[in-house]
Amino acid sequence: MKPQVLRVFEGLALLAVVGGAVFWLSGGFESRIAPAEVRHAVPPPAADSAQAVVARVTERAVECTSGILESASRTTVSSRILARIEEVRVGAGDLVSAGDVVIRLESRDLAARVQQAREALRAARAELELARAEESRAKQLLDRGVGTRQRHDLALSNLRVAEAEVDRMARLLEESETALSYAEITTPVGGRVVDRLAEPGDTAAPGTALLRIYDPRRLRVEAPVRESLAVHLQVGDRLWVQIAALGEHFEGVIDEIVPYAEPGARTLLVKASLPPDERLVGGMFARIGVPAGERARLYIPGAAVETIGQLQFVTVVDSSGRAERRLVTTGESDRAGRIEV
Repeated sequence: MKPQVLRVFEGLALLAVVGGAVFWLSGGFESRIAPAEVRHAVPPPAADSAQAVVARVTERAVECTSGILESASRTTVSSRILARIEEVRVGAGDLVSAGDVVIRLESRDLAARVQQAREALRAARAELELARAEESRAKQLLDRGVGTRQRHDLALSNLRVAEAEVDRMARLLEESETALSYAEITTPVGGRVVDRLAEPGDTAAPGTALLRIYDPRRLRVEAPVRESLAVHLQVGDRLWVQIAALGEHFEGVIDEIVPYAEPGARTLLVKASLPPDERLVGGMFARIGVPAGERARLYIPGAAVETIGQLQFVTVVDSSGRAERRLVTTGESDRAGRIEV
């Protein structure tokens, strides 16, 4: 047999083997069940089992959005002079009062400048006393007719220069004392220290943040709200706020709506203040409920939902008493323990 004919037969045999394998894997050698609706037999509910009627309720719809707790009073503490840090008296989490000294800077050179200014002021005052005495003698001689007008004018000029020098030295001393006071950094407001951004030995530069403080008594939720809902909100409206970490709801009052929509998200930033609570901490995750009109909801008891893996089922009894298991998708729960399906 010619080699070309042999290769053709080998190819056909290989094709037949591959085709048979594919046909077997696709179930060609087994009987198939035609598509149809198949009911799974569910045993009837026990006589003593609890039953509840599905409640169809038309109520106000609430759309939830996520936010974060922030303080309405947030302060960054920084230095007004360039100096090395000697002591940081507070740490993250500490409570401080307005006017407390929280950081001390190296102040030896500043104290030396204050001392120099005081000595210079003392010398200027001595020169002023001498100039006053000279001007007084020159005036007396002029009045007696034994002195000249030129000498009196010169003495008067020296007196005015001495007075100006005393004023300049007094301003220089005041400036030096003010610079020395900057070596003790105080808090302008009371609150809780959030971040400690400097340590002893670091160099404090003007405008560089050293501490961050917030007022825990003025916490509020800041959350982005869909613009179609936010335009219907007003300052003073009340919203419910859920703090997931505490598992509790609070009532928030809108005190600010930022009049700018984020171009990408199409949301407005809404800020709602919360009542004082020692358990609340800045940075906590929160959810707020925003009114979104009305809609119909179906509620069933939460205990009626059976979870199998990632699927949720309920057993429904029709008017003839026949039980049927149905796959459901659950929504939010209400305060009565019911769950939306």
